[in-house]
Amino acid sequence: LEFTVVSEDGCRNELEEILDQKKESAFKLTYADEGYLYICVGYGKQESGGYSVTVNELYETDNAIYVNTNLLGPKAGSSPGDQSLLSLYCTENRIQGQNGSI
Repeated sequence: LEFTVVSEDGCRNELEEILDQKKESAFKLTYADEGYLYICVGYGKQESGGYSVTVNELYETDNAIYVNTNLLGPKAGSSPGDQSLLSLYCTENRIQGQNGSI
């Protein structure tokens, strides 16, 4: 499947509000809007900066879409950030879907 990684700011307003409520803790959810399916994976607040999220796999079977992500920690020797960080992955596909959990 083709996908685009978008920031929280790049999501639809309603989805942005949902993510804002969930971002303190780890979560997984889907959101469908106007022919787009957003698959969101959040890792919650981290204690320092320098984290990133990678997408290892995203594929479709006859009855589901599977996503495998990984939270990568700061590089060795980097200094901790002053603020907490939300690590968020949002993918946008032209697939009909329903809002809910993954």
